[in-house]
Amino acid sequence: MPQLKLPSLGHVRPPELPPELRWDAPRPSVALLLGRREFLKALAVLLAATATPLTRVRHVYARTRGRFFTADERATLEALCDRIIPPDQDPGARELGAPDYIEGLLTAFDTRVPRIFAGGPFSNRNPFPDNRTGEPSHRRPRNGFRHFIPLTRVQEIRWRADIFGSRNVPGAAFNDAGRGPLTGLRDFYRQSLARVNDIANRMAGARFAELSTMDQDRVFGLLSAQGAFEPDASRPGFVALLVQHTIEGCFSVPEYGGNRKGRGWAMLGLEGDDQPLGYSVFSRAKDDYNERPDHPMSTPNPDELVGGVITPRPLTADASMVQDMIVRLTGSFETLPC
Repeated sequence: MPQLKLPSLGHVRPPELPPELRWDAPRPSVALLLGRREFLKALAVLLAATATPLTRVRHVYARTRGRFFTADERATLEALCDRIIPPDQDPGARELGAPDYIEGLLTAFDTRVPRIFAGGPFSNRNPFPDNRTGEPSHRRPRNGFRHFIPLTRVQEIRWRADIFGSRNVPGAAFNDAGRGPLTGLRDFYRQSLARVNDIANRMAGARFAELSTMDQDRVFGLLSAQGAFEPDASRPGFVALLVQHTIEGCFSVPEYGGNRKGRGWAMLGLEGDDQPLGYSVFSRAKDDYNERPDHPMSTPNPDELVGGVITPRPLTADASMVQDMIVRLTGSFETLPC
């Protein structure tokens, strides 16, 4: 395969480290930095892996901390997610928890009940209605979303194959003869993050997370270019998969690890799951429904009334872009032959 030609971003001089981070500076005790339990875990890992390559030691240590990614891999992932949804007046993908969502997906089988399908039916984010008065009650349901649903045998084979690879899951290789083996998401992410840092080092002389946001954007623009990654017939390109998972992590229910405190919903003007309260509450006292004053169903929303006149809130620049894209897309359908 011909070598990928990378545009140079110029020589990048690494930033000067503060004195306390230099190798010749006196260092505090490792036990004090980690805490007793973490130090013992790290010591056990070190003794068990003295003949193991350093990269594998980092992977094993990550598992002792309940994680999949090493610190370097996690930093690369966080920086990539922030190039997909960058922080501005709103939080970026990293702050919204997209990396936590992705790592949660890759470690979904680390618990007794795999964290694949959140339960329900209610999340505790809204109270029960009081149908005597037609008002919200003071009682809230337990958060059923926190308790994940056990998988069927077929579902478990399918999800294990997706995360670990079809070759590593008994009974999952039935399509391999025709379509080739399915690369597990764990391997796919690990290999792709290493490739991202390789490209960043060759273009700019530093790992992706260490670059300026301007240089990160330039590297990111190359990642989806032809030849940036080895072809993998079992999966879409790495950038496409990362975009999908980042969006899921920012806007799915928080119980999956992302959308911290529902801030992703707030960015989009969404209130999230509204049950069991709903927007209109039936009142047995008057045999009719009461509309919530903060969210009426038959009159304009209070935040769209200015001096008694309906004044819809203007779209943000991002929302306008999405609206224009929808208009262009639907307009193109009109030109297609019937």
